[in-house]
Amino acid sequence: MSDILIRACFFLLMVILGYAMKKIGVLSKDDGVAVARVVLNITLPCAILVSFRTFVFDWSYMSIPLISFAANWIMLGIGYIISRRGDRDAISFYMLELPAYNIGNFTLPFVSGILGATGVVATCLFDMGNSPMCLGINFIVTAMVLGVNPGRSVLGSILSVFKKPSFAVYSIMLVLSIFSIQLPDRVFEFASMVSPANGPMAMIMIGLMLEFSSDRSKVREVLTVNVLRLVLAAVIAVLFFSFAPFPYEVRKAVAITAFSPISSASPAFVSELKGDVELVGFASTVSIIISLVLMPVLFALL
Repeated sequence: MSDILIRACFFLLMVILGYAMKKIGVLSKDDGVAVARVVLNITLPCAILVSFRTFVFDWSYMSIPLISFAANWIMLGIGYIISRRGDRDAISFYMLELPAYNIGNFTLPFVSGILGATGVVATCLFDMGNSPMCLGINFIVTAMVLGVNPGRSVLGSILSVFKKPSFAVYSIMLVLSIFSIQLPDRVFEFASMVSPANGPMAMIMIGLMLEFSSDRSKVREVLTVNVLRLVLAAVIAVLFFSFAPFPYEVRKAVAITAFSPISSASPAFVSELKGDVELVGFASTVSIIISLVLMPVLFALL
């Protein structure tokens, strides 16, 4: 347990290092965008690939995407109930900030750096149900509530997730696992050389993108969103970890993934709907900080 907690704290220190480098002017937020491209297109896909080297597929695992898919719809509905009498800012804020998880460029680096291969695959499966929602369906539903033409279809939103290299890699590897097809060892050897860089680079990227400035009058809305997300995360974590008929590594990974921060796609969608982007940025930053504090603790305790 102590080794896991120390490793998780090292990851947290990397986030602090990235933020400090930005504050003293050595690096900038734009550098964080560049690092994110490397992480999402190179190091993270390699980390996922390595995780499938020893993975043995079980059809029962396909229930995991259903959990994240249902969680998104639950929070989308709660967001609608809370904001239905509000203005455009309120509706776009609650309906796009309450659902969806930032798994690809936040949680997966944590899991890949600390848990084993099975834990990474479990997190990927959780993201399989989450990605279509956070990358389009939540936006489409919110736009419909606002009476705005979303400019995209549900099918298009679902298919768009395959443009993400990480999602494409674990979808392909999942299919290969179903049919017990193994890639050549050289492929895994190359990925194993690249994947160790994923965790440190992703944590520094997060530090470079943290922002703290916002209107203090918006604190109540920010707290409402984050508290509701934590309540649902706790329910998912307790029920799944305690009762799901899966190996320990899978139950632990899903329980921790439930505490992932707000989707990084939310600010762009809120901006597209002419909502309060500053409020969204504030809520997302608070969400990231909460996850940065909770996840190392969960790694150590579970």
